[in-house]
Amino acid sequence: MTEHEQNPEEAMIQSVNKAGFFQLLGVRVEKIDGGHGRVSLSVDERLMHPFMIVHGGVIFTLADTAMSMALWSVIPPNTPLGTIEAKINYLRPVKEGELVAEAAVVHQGRSTAVLEASIYNEVSGERTMVARAMGTFYIARGK
Repeated sequence: MTEHEQNPEEAMIQSVNKAGFFQLLGVRVEKIDGGHGRVSLSVDERLMHPFMIVHGGVIFTLADTAMSMALWSVIPPNTPLGTIEAKINYLRPVKEGELVAEAAVVHQGRSTAVLEASIYNEVSGERTMVARAMGTFYIARGK
């Protein structure tokens, strides 16, 4: 591979990381490969609600994005997908550090898939699970 070529995973990660919403929140897509996705962000004041903990919507966005990336890695390129439904359980509040969401495909059918994600808070070398999510996604296959 020359210095100007990229593997498909790296090209997809660069493309996704340019999305405006991800840039607004500071989301970084780190992995899109083999039915797994990983995304992260650094916690800062912009992500807090009035009680000075990270807003649950930010944590959910990370989970939903990681699940989307995991699914994207196992369907044909440029196939549209979308969240049909999702559920999240918040386990602990987050006040600082890094948030990391890791997701995996649980089941994939022709037009839907079920995925799960674990969201961790990393602070001073310690990693604590702060939420767990599960979602069903639509896969827009050609007829």
